[in-house]
Amino acid sequence: MTIDKLVAGQEVTLEIIIVDSSFEFKTEVVGTNNGTGVLVKPYMYNGQVVDFKNGSPQGMSFLLHCIDPNTKGRVVWRNLSVNVVNFKGVDYYAIDARAFGKIAASSERREDGRVSVKTPGSALMEDGRRFSISVLDISDSGISFIGNSYRVTIGDIVEINFADNANSSDFSLAVKARIVRAEAEERGILYAGKVLERDNKLLAYLCFKGMDKKQS
Repeated sequence: MTIDKLVAGQEVTLEIIIVDSSFEFKTEVVGTNNGTGVLVKPYMYNGQVVDFKNGSPQGMSFLLHCIDPNTKGRVVWRNLSVNVVNFKGVDYYAIDARAFGKIAASSERREDGRVSVKTPGSALMEDGRRFSISVLDISDSGISFIGNSYRVTIGDIVEINFADNANSSDFSLAVKARIVRAEAEERGILYAGKVLERDNKLLAYLCFKGMDKKQS
């Protein structure tokens, strides 16, 4: 399967890699791009198209994943360029493959890279109880934090609330997670949770934190 075989309406996943972190979002093909790639619906944040080329750090790379409709296997295009183009008044991502037509037969999903947070926050239990925590790190699939409460057990669902700044933007996040690990240590109880809901705000925060790390 070559990239020009993607058709309008097909679901694809655009993966953005910054340093050792990887973030991805699902999007949809809307057409081809001059025979070398495809046009897809862009990533929106606060009603605006995120232009990865505008002020982005060097070294950012892009991959495009999809399910091959013939083999039902997951395939990937690597070393892509992603630019915002306007067609009939609508912005899209123009995705071009530098090594046109060369793809992996299959694509293994990598572990999501965590970004360091290290900021205070709070955890809200389902019964309304809330306690103070320190958020350590987060990805779009997991989060870890430290608290001094023994009231949380494995399997509990908590909402992690914290505020931070990334790429000159202020974020106030509420992340729902299911607790999968709890260990006592000197600073308190170390909790690890599986993120249950990924929204655009979380994905934008992760992406922008990755940009900050690359620029530092």
